[in-house]
Amino acid sequence: MLDLVFGFNTRLGRLQFFLATLVLAVVMTAICVAIAMSVLRNVTPANIRPDDILKSSGMIAAIAFFAIATVTLYSMRFRDIGWDPVCVVPAWIALMLVDYVVAMKFPAYGIGQEHTGTIVGGLANLVLTLALLFWPGRDRYT
Repeated sequence: MLDLVFGFNTRLGRLQFFLATLVLAVVMTAICVAIAMSVLRNVTPANIRPDDILKSSGMIAAIAFFAIATVTLYSMRFRDIGWDPVCVVPAWIALMLVDYVVAMKFPAYGIGQEHTGTIVGGLANLVLTLALLFWPGRDRYT
């Protein structure tokens, strides 16, 4: 049971990955709405600040939960594809960090003024996301 919850040596097929991603998105939306409503319950509209919500302990816990759940889902899917998640996930994170730094240091390479990434990072995310969704998994017993 813990293998499925934490993703230790568990594999996740394409359809299961897609459905688990949808369920995670719905759950996180509900959690974020509940946190925002509880934080903003005692605040008047004139005094609303985004920092009130973002710095609440509930939102920090929700961000940590979402990060762990997302990395677990990606790792299970990468394992099913046959790629080593210990190598792929940190490389993906490192690529996104380098992309962010390049976009911040050289705004001309950024996608736009409101974006914090470059076209290279966007294409890398697109390719890896499409691989997670459509790349066939390996046979279970090979």
